[in-house]
Amino acid sequence: MKAKAGLLAMGFLIGMGAMAGSAPVVAEPIYKSAPVVGENQNVRNLFRLRCGSCHGPDGEGTDHDYPQLAPALKGNPFVQHSPPAALIQVIRKGRTGTQRLYHESYPNMPAFGAEAVPDVDALVRFLQSDLQR
Repeated sequence: MKAKAGLLAMGFLIGMGAMAGSAPVVAEPIYKSAPVVGENQNVRNLFRLRCGSCHGPDGEGTDHDYPQLAPALKGNPFVQHSPPAALIQVIRKGRTGTQRLYHESYPNMPAFGAEAVPDVDALVRFLQSDLQR
């Protein structure tokens, strides 16, 4: 029994030695929509909390996922070129009914009031600048 345990330990140590010389493995984050840490990341975290579940954590949309919940905001002409007031209206009032402002195939978007998105102006600036990079 001691011999088996010794061989097992030796194999483990040899395996660890082989791993020590190899390059470290960098894995992608498990939760892509997890909060981001760092200075001035509050608006990005607000986006991930309120918008990321439907529009994707980086604004890439859900065109390639099922169910298709929302269009991409990154690279979206409506987001890039609309006046801030139009984006604020979509955030505050949502999108309901049969007439759509941007795309016909996605479900309705809920309205986000001041309690859910307290600084809507900062969110719109983020949507039109940092998210587009």
